[in-house]
Amino acid sequence: MLLDELRRSWAITIKDMKIYYLRPPALMFGVLFPVALFFTFSIGRSMPPERLLPVLAAQTVFWSASSIGPTAIPLERRTRTFERFLSAPISLISVLWGKMMAGFLFGLGITTLATGIGVVWASQPVLNPLAFAIGIMLSAMVYSAMGILFASIPTGSPGEVIIPLNFVRIPLMFVSGMFIPLDQMPKIGVYAAFLSPLSHTLDLIRLGIGRPSYFGSLSNIGVLIVWLLAFLFVGQIFHKIIMKRE
Repeated sequence: MLLDELRRSWAITIKDMKIYYLRPPALMFGVLFPVALFFTFSIGRSMPPERLLPVLAAQTVFWSASSIGPTAIPLERRTRTFERFLSAPISLISVLWGKMMAGFLFGLGITTLATGIGVVWASQPVLNPLAFAIGIMLSAMVYSAMGILFASIPTGSPGEVIIPLNFVRIPLMFVSGMFIPLDQMPKIGVYAAFLSPLSHTLDLIRLGIGRPSYFGSLSNIGVLIVWLLAFLFVGQIFHKIIMKRE
């Protein structure tokens, strides 16, 4: 039974990869927007590579992984494809897992490419590959699950999902230590940063390039796992509520 559910989830993942990776919302908010933000942040400012590279990697995985769910699910609601999934012998959590894996792989691929270019361009070695890989992979899962949660908004337009999602994504960037280092923040800012998953993404990536971790690797991983489970759990509940209303 479990293997059958996993196969069906993977079929949904493959389908989403073929259909939605080149959609304008995915390209705009998954690729162009984080690149534009990075250049806005970096051009004209004399910053060392150990500051710029984590920002590039964290921004890319944050925006790219969370952009596929808000693109795919509303479009499938419009064509009633999402409802047809649930009339098939597959559970809701398996459908959502397949959607999440499509976002995860998109975020992972785009971030690996962008970060690889950044590593070569900045001549910045990755001294702790395990922390670096865990930071990107776990974060891609977290932000993909966040996109699935917001995709529970009952609409057939991706824009109506992405706009409220951005009202969450943009504030998370400002409290994460991305623009203001955590050691320069007031205490209340550090407390807010600890609750932001993006702070822990940055912290793990910094650890990966040999910089000291602010919160500690175990705290980073633990908080990201908590957010992943929370997004999956709440997202499943919201999708069930919307399905019953429809």
